[in-house]
Amino acid sequence: MNKRMVMVALAVTLGTNCIETAHAAEPTQSDKSPVNVGEVNGYSASTKSSPYKKKTKVLHTQYTNKQVFRESQSVIALDKENKKMISPNAGAAELLATAPGVHIMSENPQNGSGRYNITINGMGIGWWSGNTYRNQISVLFDGIPMNNQITNDGQWNSSQIPILTMIHGVNLVYGPGNPKDRWYDSLGGTVNFVPLQPTGHSNAKANLSLGSYGSKSASFSLNTGDLHGWSTVLAGGYTTADSFYQGPSNWPQHSWALYLKTAHPFSNGLFTLGFYYEKSDATHSQTVPVTPVAGYTVNGYGVPGQLLSQQTSGFYYVPSADLWYKNDIVDSYILYSQQFFDLGGGWRLKNTPWYRHAYRLHQAYFNYGATSYNPEAAEYYAPTNNSFGDRLNVSLHSHYNDLDLGGWLSYQQYNTNEVLWNPRLGTSQSSPYVYNNVELNSLFSDLYVQDTLKLLHDDLHITPGLALAGFYTSMSDLINPYTTAKYITATPGAKTNFTRLEPSLGINYRFLKHLSFYANYSTTYQNETDLAYGAYLQFIKINPANIPITKAEDYEAGLRYHDKGFNLGMNYYHDYLTNLLNGVSGSVTQFNASGYNLGNAIYQGVNISAKWSPMWQLYLYGSANIQHSYYTEDYNNSGVSFNGMLLSGIPHYSFTVSIAYKIRVPDGIIEPRLTDQYSGGQTLYNNVAGGPTNQTINAYNLVNLSASYQTVALDHLIPGLKEADFSFGIYNLLNRRYESDIYLATGGYAPQEQPSLFAYAGAPLQVFGGVSMKF
Repeated sequence: MNKRMVMVALAVTLGTNCIETAHAAEPTQSDKSPVNVGEVNGYSASTKSSPYKKKTKVLHTQYTNKQVFRESQSVIALDKENKKMISPNAGAAELLATAPGVHIMSENPQNGSGRYNITINGMGIGWWSGNTYRNQISVLFDGIPMNNQITNDGQWNSSQIPILTMIHGVNLVYGPGNPKDRWYDSLGGTVNFVPLQPTGHSNAKANLSLGSYGSKSASFSLNTGDLHGWSTVLAGGYTTADSFYQGPSNWPQHSWALYLKTAHPFSNGLFTLGFYYEKSDATHSQTVPVTPVAGYTVNGYGVPGQLLSQQTSGFYYVPSADLWYKNDIVDSYILYSQQFFDLGGGWRLKNTPWYRHAYRLHQAYFNYGATSYNPEAAEYYAPTNNSFGDRLNVSLHSHYNDLDLGGWLSYQQYNTNEVLWNPRLGTSQSSPYVYNNVELNSLFSDLYVQDTLKLLHDDLHITPGLALAGFYTSMSDLINPYTTAKYITATPGAKTNFTRLEPSLGINYRFLKHLSFYANYSTTYQNETDLAYGAYLQFIKINPANIPITKAEDYEAGLRYHDKGFNLGMNYYHDYLTNLLNGVSGSVTQFNASGYNLGNAIYQGVNISAKWSPMWQLYLYGSANIQHSYYTEDYNNSGVSFNGMLLSGIPHYSFTVSIAYKIRVPDGIIEPRLTDQYSGGQTLYNNVAGGPTNQTINAYNLVNLSASYQTVALDHLIPGLKEADFSFGIYNLLNRRYESDIYLATGGYAPQEQPSLFAYAGAPLQVFGGVSMKF
């Protein structure tokens, strides 16, 4: 057996053992390329350019600083330095929060298994009751869409990317972007999680980490290198943790993910086949009152006992899972392929077919106050969706212009079923209080042409674009004739077919060697979600002629500075969105929603980001956002106007600052890092009124202190080892108390209640340690 196979076998064994023992130990992986820390150089000449590396270069899609500098769109790349700013068990949401203009809120913020609401410049994705517009961002894995095309609830969950060690970096496009990069939910942005890619040389990594509140993670990756013209990368990981909440229950969460991709160059192109699977299982508790509310005790609503609130029972206290319990499972996989062809004369073709299956399960028992009032004390909600599509792009790269022609087609069948009941009132899962089961079929398409003209000795780039977007949707009820439910979704269903032209124009002018100015404009559209078609509504007739389409007009302008050690970007954005869907419930405590309303809003603000490495030892990172996002028109189902009011759940300003310094020591390098993340005040949402308030709360500041030790001292002890990386970190160093989610509500247990503040507490001080081994 040769040296390469010995190394690969050792890495597989170590990685497999890591996952099998994840309940007792955990992994964390640095994304850094293997480094000979004695010389601070690349570890071998095998990383230099080779025929195989040149042919697989198209797979490495992470934006470089130079590419960002010449972009006409507002883009940013998150890399290994951003991953070092967050804890080793963090997931997708925490990584995105290091970018300017990104804010996250969660109902169970333990680790990457929890579901977060994410906003980019105020536009959202994920779940949070205070952000009714939550499907405005496209999320991709290796360029493949992960979004559910039509649902208002769960179009993408952050727990779908629970293991960051398999992610090489993130490309973040603010706003709709150019036509060749745009998808069906790209009004507010497009996030592409770029995973590890097959390479010409073999390598492997294994990672373990342990932390507070039973946190454990394990992960591995291995790359076979070029074997008879094929190269394959395999990565996987597992993470688990209990909640930091105090009380009778642990509220555990866990996730695992597996990724496989193989690539094979041929004479005039490249073929790849990829597979990604993830499953997360997270429990979470109810929100608790911030201040005492009559009737709420630690033993249940109206049950004698200590009053339940952050002030009385404790900031991190939550009631027992026997009183209120919810379990969220997200299970999905993607199978995809990429084919690249060099057609000659500067022409290239890329084709990407894919298939995605996704399943969610919500099981909940709302027994806290359900004995005599709430008929919906238990929930079983199990929607599934299957989608497939293809994206084709033909490009011409020349000295004077870059031309792109192409399009994509995406079909999805989505089945959503839900039953609600309360056994104490004589209903059950088989004979529920509420029955809902609908099927939605959607076929979205896009044809585009885009041309980048290169003028003034390549200093001026002008990029006009035009897309033809199509949206076909149909909904039908799958009524169960045997159900005895009192409330049955009985809408007649609806069909719509929209076709719209989407013009865009972008410019980038490099007026000095290191300075460029850019600006862009675009008009884009988005299909409404399932609420507009009658999903979950009882006895509501939907007139298809009244179903609108959301329109976005986006304007952006900015300046960038780029040289070898310093990169700075700042931009202004102004987005005007019309026909935003706002779901409105008929009552606080009943499932039968009365319909939806439409709103118009303006999102505007300034983003700033900077990376500076004035010397090899020192690295500084900063990002900041100031924004003013408000409704120009919005009403609740009682006709109350919210015109001119700020949107909820969006910080008025925020910033992140991180500083790291490398110190040479015998056989290695020590790198301490200090990171400070500040989130300014945000407007509260009122769940009862169905709109924002003028009340501002929840500014907080989090400081993280971490350090890593990279060493080659163990190389002679472990065969094939090139570097070991030990890490230690303290997160929320100052132990700040803050709310990860907060809004006004009645709680739903008594109709006479006045709205009060209910919240989920954010994580207190946590400690993590880990080791990463690179082969």
